Amino acid sequence: MTTQQTKKWITFTDYSPLIRKITNLFKQTNLNIALRTKNTIHQQLTEKPITTNLSGIYKLKCNTCNNAYIGQSGSSITIRHKEHTRYIRNNNPKSAHALHILNNRHEYGTAEETLELLKPSNKGTRMNCWEAFYMQAFHQHKILIKKQQVNDINHLFELAYTSRDLLRIP
Repeated sequence: MTTQQTKKWITFTDYSPLIRKITNLFKQTNLNIALRTKNTIHQQLTEKPITTNLSGIYKLKCNTCNNAYIGQSGSSITIRHKEHTRYIRNNNPKSAHALHILNNRHEYGTAEETLELLKPSNKGTRMNCWEAFYMQAFHQHKILIKKQQVNDINHLFELAYTSRDLLRIP
């Protein structure tokens, strides 16, 4: 009477030449190897959790008139908010947001009150397109600060508006 042993399965989540060598070591054992990829369709389609240390397109709201400044940052948006605040405190109109606050004698607030990440993104052409998209959307809803008013309307952006994007615009 012969007893047949059942093979056990183990999975590796990365495929590389090193993994191939490891799987060859297990061929003579009771273990079967299954390989998984890290880059699945599900991972590409699901949204990542948003943290405050992300870079991307952000909105700064004026506490007095509730108009918005749209900006982009390749580093943390909270660091960029601190830079805007420093410009205001030092009476330095280096950014359009600081210029708006200083010229109109409006109130600025903390990051928790005024800062919102609109779209996580990395520096580059894609980030520039997202910034232009949000600037046009806020301009069309008449809540963009005057210094950032859009002169050329891109009609392709109008086709790209989704209900999720419009929810971010008051």
